[in-house]
Amino acid sequence: MSERPEITQKKPAPVDIYDEEFHNNLKIAKGFISELGSRGDKQICRKWIQKLVNLKSDNPVVKKNRNSFFKYLLWVMEQAIKDSAFKIEGDGKQGATDDDSFMCKWSSDKRTYMAAKPLPGLGTLVYMAVSKDPTLGWDHP
Repeated sequence: MSERPEITQKKPAPVDIYDEEFHNNLKIAKGFISELGSRGDKQICRKWIQKLVNLKSDNPVVKKNRNSFFKYLLWVMEQAIKDSAFKIEGDGKQGATDDDSFMCKWSSDKRTYMAAKPLPGLGTLVYMAVSKDPTLGWDHP
């Protein structure tokens, strides 16, 4: 019997699924950054993305956690884009805020008071007070 020479095929290098996902997220983030409304938001996002790019590891757990954080960052960026669509007018300036947007409410038993005021571009200031006895000097409307 004649021996046949063994034919070996070179296997392609395995593609790291986490690195592939990371590079896809980078492409998405690049598009999101251009859509962000404020320059400050863009700088913050670039800073965090650069930290992710600089995170070098061969450990799959580290890569998985990096990608999980990146997905969360993309979600935050997407929310910022959606929010800025309501805040920015056609000329690029933020719309005037209405000082009457302050909201307050008493509970029916007058033991709990809650107030909220939006802080444009920052969030919302919320105040809540609770008392066992509503006659302790609170001014009721």
